[in-house]
Amino acid sequence: MSTPDQPSQSPSEPAEFAMGPPAGLAARHRLPSVTPAKVVEGLHYGWWIVLSAVLSIFVCLGVGRFALGMLLPAMGQALPLDYVQMGWISTANFVGYLLGALWVRRLLPRHGERRLIAMSLMLIIATMVGVSASGGFVLILVLYGCTGVGSGIAMVSTMALVPHWFDRKWRGLAVGFLSVGFGLAIILAGWLVPLANAEMGAMGWRLGWGGLAALCLPMVLFCLIMIRNRPLDKGLEPFGESTSASGEWVAPPGMARMEANAGPRLHKVIQRLATVYFLFGATYVVYGTFIVTTLVREHGMTEAKAGQFWIWLGVFSLFCGPLLGAFSDRLGRRAGLCLALFMQACAYALISYGSGAVAVYLSIALYGLSTFGVPLIMTAAVADYSSPQRAAVIIGTITAIFGVGQILGPVLAGVMADYSGSFTPAYLASAALVALAIAITLTLPDPPS
Repeated sequence: MSTPDQPSQSPSEPAEFAMGPPAGLAARHRLPSVTPAKVVEGLHYGWWIVLSAVLSIFVCLGVGRFALGMLLPAMGQALPLDYVQMGWISTANFVGYLLGALWVRRLLPRHGERRLIAMSLMLIIATMVGVSASGGFVLILVLYGCTGVGSGIAMVSTMALVPHWFDRKWRGLAVGFLSVGFGLAIILAGWLVPLANAEMGAMGWRLGWGGLAALCLPMVLFCLIMIRNRPLDKGLEPFGESTSASGEWVAPPGMARMEANAGPRLHKVIQRLATVYFLFGATYVVYGTFIVTTLVREHGMTEAKAGQFWIWLGVFSLFCGPLLGAFSDRLGRRAGLCLALFMQACAYALISYGSGAVAVYLSIALYGLSTFGVPLIMTAAVADYSSPQRAAVIIGTITAIFGVGQILGPVLAGVMADYSGSFTPAYLASAALVALAIAITLTLPDPPS
């Protein structure tokens, strides 16, 4: 990923000003004099980036991670696998995701988002094909862990890419559209996997993995062809952004001061965002992991009826990102995060104390409408508080912390369920942690202006 030459640092200039604010910030976004900014007529190329990012999320998150929930029962029955082994397969993916999110911070400066997204998505497809041909627990464990590595790299790279292409007032909506990829993948898995199992019996899960991998391949090729790392690569400025007469992007004065000293204010903001993301990771995954089991064992539903949850979750997720993203653009990231987290808490309370189909499906609706909104608004918030160059590193860091939370959440929830004989205490504990996350979110300062 190439960038314009950085301004030199004078001997008397403090090290913390090596980034050269505010002139350095403008220099890194200056359009070359030989290639003036294009006047865009029609569809801005940033929306093609959004479409590519939607397909990337479809592969890395919707298929690479969440399709397992539909495929694992048939895998466990056919191989066979016990519950402990099935749990380890899921954990291996989470651990791989964490490692990928940590590793991407080193890889992005060297390779850029375009190359990383293509390589990591190809890794996901290759390991999915490997899982479809596997016949034992250990090989599946290793391969699906590698799928997690690819998912972590692709997810962070995709989330870091989109904010570069949009001005702050459009950033939440643009990033919010990524939930469409997640929702479509969930719907597809909810429809395709039962169909494959019905047609192929014990071999259905293999067809499910292989079929999803084949479907993802043209999407990866589309991403490779269409993605560009920065608007500068197309001679453009970010969508919705105004530049000076010289073709320079000028950072907000507040951001310039924050970038200049990388001081305590920015670090405190990052710490609070990371804490909120950790609490979200530790709670959302409890519902996503155990809801079907809860509906069958504690609400008396049949497995077929409970399985419809997967499709409904995907349907509601289609609207999650655009709605919450646009809401955060209008009323601020702090308000958007609080709304999404509040909806999560209500979903946990309803599944704990509600009775009857209305309470259950209202809980599912609230969960689906809010779950993917938190990562999307978090990404837009990081881009608002920091420069685009620093945002990628911060997103990778807080995503790794989020990964730790989603590893710990199911384990602790399982312990609570074994002790109490019900998942209700785990859901109530999740609601309490989300309330803490809302309280921390309310302390966030306004982004620099």
